[in-house]
Amino acid sequence: MFPHLLYRLMILLIFVFVALFLFTHFKTKVIESNYPPAGKFVSLENEDISLHYVRAGSGVPVVMLHGRDGTLQEFTLSIFDDLSGYYDVIALDRPGYGYSSCSDPEKLSTKAQAKIINEALKTLDIEKPILIGHSYGGAVMLQYLLDYPGQVRGAISLAGVAYVDEPPDKSFYALPEYPFIGPFLTHTIVLPAGTFLAPNIYSQAFYPAEAPEKYVEVISSLYLRPGQFTATAYELSAMHDSVNAISPDYEQINIPVTIIFGDSDKMLDHEKDGERLYNALSGASYILIQDGGHKIHHTHPNIIIEALHDLVELTTK
Repeated sequence: MFPHLLYRLMILLIFVFVALFLFTHFKTKVIESNYPPAGKFVSLENEDISLHYVRAGSGVPVVMLHGRDGTLQEFTLSIFDDLSGYYDVIALDRPGYGYSSCSDPEKLSTKAQAKIINEALKTLDIEKPILIGHSYGGAVMLQYLLDYPGQVRGAISLAGVAYVDEPPDKSFYALPEYPFIGPFLTHTIVLPAGTFLAPNIYSQAFYPAEAPEKYVEVISSLYLRPGQFTATAYELSAMHDSVNAISPDYEQINIPVTIIFGDSDKMLDHEKDGERLYNALSGASYILIQDGGHKIHHTHPNIIIEALHDLVELTTK
């Protein structure tokens, strides 16, 4: 009797996982049909990588780097259009995210990403930009400032990661790293499970404001695709070592950096990341937004735009 039940259970599990695999495959196709690439691609032959980007406007170049859970829509759904009325604005899908490729997990360290982004900007003939890095994009931005001094006009750390004192708890994000079973689970349970978890995650990110429904739909849909979720997992694995390798050197950064945080940020601590970075940088400025959360460029766009205007004016004198 027991072997018979076990056999039936195995058949049921196989059926369930086949159904989940087909659902994920079909849902991914639907997502990519609903939200296709929004811009163009720049191919980097030496890196065997293609980066997806959008670009609009003219004037001083402004390059924007999204965080660990995002895509370039982090900015096209917030301040991109407003900024393109004043500047030459470029928003990138970082390697492995959105529609940018990255088949090598080792290229998801901040150092490797900074190199890739530098090559992309050279290919696009973008010189002396202002960099804006949101959340973990802020850590990639700081790496860029250290590795390519003299190539950046100024920078804005927008609720940006600057210090990682303890290795992060990977929990759900550890799945892709498990040998054999990891990719299997990533292509079956992540998208349906993540769909239920996403509203709560973005509620925390936007707190004390409400997360816009369109934002949650677009960003979470692209984010939960197997390829991007895998990139997120490997980037998370590299986070502690990447950031700790550069944090002792922040004092070497000698260009103007504006640090902006919300005082109600539930994702990062404005004292541990924002004020600590401000104290490490000579000549930096610091803006703490009252009742601001982690997505301050969505909820307080005018403050961000004004800070950028001030930085451009300061760096073009």
